[in-house]
Amino acid sequence: MTVRILLAAALLTSAFSTSCVVAADDHQLKPVKESPKGLSPEIEKLLEPVGHQVHGEDGALVELWILKSLSVKPGFKPGFSQLYPFTPGQLLGAMRVPKGADYTDFRGQQISAGTCTLRYGLQPEDGNHLGTSETADFILALPAKIDTKPATIKDFDKLSERSGKAAGSTHPAIFSLLDPAKAEKEAALKQDGSTDHWVLNFTGKGIAKGKKSDVKVRLVVVGESEA
Repeated sequence: MTVRILLAAALLTSAFSTSCVVAADDHQLKPVKESPKGLSPEIEKLLEPVGHQVHGEDGALVELWILKSLSVKPGFKPGFSQLYPFTPGQLLGAMRVPKGADYTDFRGQQISAGTCTLRYGLQPEDGNHLGTSETADFILALPAKIDTKPATIKDFDKLSERSGKAAGSTHPAIFSLLDPAKAEKEAALKQDGSTDHWVLNFTGKGIAKGKKSDVKVRLVVVGESEA
């Protein structure tokens, strides 16, 4: 049975025990105790040493790592247009799709096996993306071989074009982020009753002007947009 995956973010936190296996019916989270191959040394050193491996009925679907420290906007207040305290184009982590895995993004685009970086994005306010997700926040995957520097990619067109290469498409490879207010602190994989999407909940380590804070994240890891 083919299982379609989404990512996004989702990603590892130090709060997730390296010996823990979290099961959710036929889906599971397992720890990955090594960094993905193919990342530049500059990016690899920023990742948490342990990542999440998402399993479906047919085996491993995707592996995800988050940065040890996530830059967040000082004094950020979530609103209708943005729920996460990140800057568009900001590096958040990395992912690896195992060989043989049937892995797709939120648009149903096939993602090739291999390693990608993960960056934050916001849907353009151009009227073309209405109804595709309950939030404007999402994650983009970029092939690691062409995304080698940690610095924020401020040019949206460049970010979008590079992300499209992860899906062999003109559209970026995207993964939906959901309202973080509903996230649990401990890593957990749960099915959304209204969409049947599988959602990964976790907490990252944020920092703004030297002050540390928890950053809750809800990332769709299995499922596609119905729009």
